[in-house]
Amino acid sequence: MDPQRFRFIVSSAEEAVTVLRDRIGGNARVISVRQVEGTGLARFLQAPKLEVIAELVEPEVAEPIGEAAEKIEPNRDAAPQASEPAPAHPAAAVEVGASPSHTGLARLLRAGGLSAQMLARLQSHSSWAALGEMLPQRALTHVGRLLRQDFQAIPRRPLGDRVAFIGSPGAGKTTALCKWLASEVFVRQRRGVVLKLDLERANPGDALAVFCEALGVPCARSIPDVPTLAPDQSLYIDVPGIVPGRDADIAPLNEALGPLFTTSRVIVINAAYDPELIKRAFEFAERAGGTHVVFTHLDELTHCGKLWEFLLDRKLTPLFLGTGPNIAGDLEENVFDAVLAGTFPEVGVQAAKSQIAP
Repeated sequence: MDPQRFRFIVSSAEEAVTVLRDRIGGNARVISVRQVEGTGLARFLQAPKLEVIAELVEPEVAEPIGEAAEKIEPNRDAAPQASEPAPAHPAAAVEVGASPSHTGLARLLRAGGLSAQMLARLQSHSSWAALGEMLPQRALTHVGRLLRQDFQAIPRRPLGDRVAFIGSPGAGKTTALCKWLASEVFVRQRRGVVLKLDLERANPGDALAVFCEALGVPCARSIPDVPTLAPDQSLYIDVPGIVPGRDADIAPLNEALGPLFTTSRVIVINAAYDPELIKRAFEFAERAGGTHVVFTHLDELTHCGKLWEFLLDRKLTPLFLGTGPNIAGDLEENVFDAVLAGTFPEVGVQAAKSQIAP
């Protein structure tokens, strides 16, 4: 029997996950996600809508989902994807035989969104044994210091002066480029040039050119049109949206960026995505030569704990966080403090900056 498929429009990835799990059922799996763009500059001034197509593995157990989704005919040409795993239970990473105090701290960290892998990483620190004996707020302050130590120990890659922004449709790739460009022009007083590059698929849209014109920044549509860069200028390259699992896009990407001698490839990821989707984006980034990462849609997260295992990944250097739709703002370059505050608001950032006593 052919599987049933449904199409629905949502405002965020978190809303999509809610619809999939609560209204369609646990056997749903995503077939495709496509950004539904606005018109003109409106696409930059409000969060984009997402069109999601999901498939039921066992249609006989599906429940009605009301007006939020429209049943569509199966697309036999679509490539199947693995279903998303259920989120781990908050106590899943607690060691067998752990003391009640350690169990309580582990559950508190899991409630803050930290993954089982991050919890295991924290448990490997020599100071972990003493944390379970502390009051919760003090223990969290020490956890913040441990995270800071790990974060500061990771070498930071320089960005260079030829930077490509790469991301999936709906991740906010072009908006992220605009945010960084505005910060370069207004805050650091640096000049830039933008290249809106086409690959095998067109990269349409005039809003980026309008924004560049407002900033007084040249915007080229082809490589021959790129002016010679001055010593204080940087080239920022906007490429078409690339689905992380589509390795066939890597060769055309390398072929297009090779002649431009790019110094960095910034992978733009929607932070509201499920952690498994973020992992796929990181795996794709490694194959595509990614050097830096930008997380967008931080304003849609209830907590930021799930980002820690990615921020502490040594393969991609965090560049900034997108905290809203404003193309000339809503940018946070102090990545560590912002994620710490979004994970444990009760932990003072200043307190977490001090060194841990031996």
